[in-house]
Parts: sequence; C-alpha cells; structure tokens
Amino acid sequence: MDGEDIPNFSSLKEETAYWKELSLKYKQSFQEARDELVEFQEGSRELEAELEAQLVQAACGGGCWALPGPRTLRDINTGYFLFSPW
Repeated sequence: MDGEDIPNFSSLKEETAYWKELSLKYKQSFQEARDELVEFQEGSRELEAELEAQLVQAACGGGCWALPGPRTLRDINTGYFLFSPW
C-alpha cells in the first residue's frame, strides 16, 4: 500500500471512507494502466504490419505481383523465401 501506515480511526464511518477512497484510487490507477496497455498493443500491431510490409517489399525487390501468405516473416528470416515474380 504505497508504504504508508494504516491510520488509527476514531469511527467506523471514518475507516470506511478511508478504505473506499483508497480502493477508488487503485481502481483509477488500474483503469489508466489498462488503457495504456490497449493503446500500446494497438500501436504495436500497426507497427508490426508496417514493418512486415516493408520487409516483404525489400525481399521482393519491388517486383512481387502478390504478397505471400502468412508465413512471410518466418520464411524470410529462415532463408526459405522462394517467392519470385518470374
């Protein structure tokens, strides 16, 4: 709990308010972290698609008629990229 000590409460109402406020604080932090994660994942997917397209373009030398199937990156990375426009 952020290294803070639990205060002494003078009433049940005061203690309830403390724990409620603390739970709302953690809930907000969780929601912000989740939103940042979703944004990061979306950006990563977009970047991956862009990089894969650039990699295919570089491997084809600009002469590919159609893009290869979903094994593109693995095939290119292992040297088994045999797609040729000829």
